[in-house]
Amino acid sequence: MFKQDIEQALSGMLAHAATHSPYYRELAWAKSMRGGARVALKNIPVTRKSIVRDETARFYIDNVPPSEGQVMTNLTSGSTGEPMAVRQTVRWLRIAQRELARLLRGWGFERHSRVAKIKNPSSNHPPGTILEKPQKRGRLWMLYTVDTREAFEFVKETGASLLYAHPTMTLGILQHGADIGVRLPLKLVSTTSEIIPEHLRGLISTLPGCRLADWYATVETGVIAMQCASCGAYHPADGHLILEILDEGDRPVRPGKMGKVVVTALFNRAMPLIRYETGDYAIVAKNHRCRHSSFSLTSIAGREKNLFKKPNGERIVPRLNPVPLVEFGLRHFKLVQRTLTDIEFQYVHKDPAAELSQERAQAIVEESMGSGFKVICRKVSEMPRTAKGKFLMHESLV
Repeated sequence: MFKQDIEQALSGMLAHAATHSPYYRELAWAKSMRGGARVALKNIPVTRKSIVRDETARFYIDNVPPSEGQVMTNLTSGSTGEPMAVRQTVRWLRIAQRELARLLRGWGFERHSRVAKIKNPSSNHPPGTILEKPQKRGRLWMLYTVDTREAFEFVKETGASLLYAHPTMTLGILQHGADIGVRLPLKLVSTTSEIIPEHLRGLISTLPGCRLADWYATVETGVIAMQCASCGAYHPADGHLILEILDEGDRPVRPGKMGKVVVTALFNRAMPLIRYETGDYAIVAKNHRCRHSSFSLTSIAGREKNLFKKPNGERIVPRLNPVPLVEFGLRHFKLVQRTLTDIEFQYVHKDPAAELSQERAQAIVEESMGSGFKVICRKVSEMPRTAKGKFLMHESLV
């Protein structure tokens, strides 16, 4: 969309929310707008995720214009508490899908005739369910499972060159292949919903000609950003929303710095969210040079519980060099921050008899994250997952 189209869409959404939203119309900026004043987006207070979660019904609008189409209700995953019922319109869905299609250009999704998709089981699709659908150029197979070995066999049997799966599932599939010495014929892997582990990028790089296309979205806002096929950075979905990365004082962060993801959706008239704090953090690209977007993110750091805190209060993105861990034979590993100075290193080893020494784990953490943390090793037989089948590679309990 052109700049004037975005400005027009924003003006219309602000006026709609200021007039019809039970939550926003009581705020000072909305009253000023109804009085005829012009209000800049940057002067509107950030809408905290906790408020939307606790007072969801106050963000619903009952008198949605007929031109917006049917109003639908979608549930969030509930990863930050109880699932939240989000209302969206058919028109919003069409625009969001069109924006996603724009961001996907350049990756060559349309060139793949054999496509596999791994999805979490549900009441309608119990574990082991397989569906097959014809596509314009080939077939799509879907498997509902949380078993990575079952998923590996499924991808191998379909001969898929394109895989859709959560990062955790993809990591498990490729790690199993590496363990048994089998390379899948994948050329493109598309992920969403979780933070990308560095180990996953490493495994994908071992598959000849295979690329990773990751995209970032929430149920509340739709797609927010997508990796660019040209530069590899994340470009915002600015055809249907406005993306801001803000510090703890709600000011824009400088290039190279990490901040809160704040989104203003431009077309959902059933549940306007103005400067909505998603609960995630991202890092703004330091040296942005790409003809496809004027703004980029280096990476998505995840939710606050994915970030660790130093004793001085600084938030950092926990990272480990996967090479020595894989060489040692670890199948899975996870860091849990229990205090400002204590980190628990959980791991699953290929060999039930082998163990990672406390000293080695301490050295690996210090090499990747610096000194200041005391590392406690804990060998486990299996990594725990959430009710939705997700795996948190880094978790802060501080």
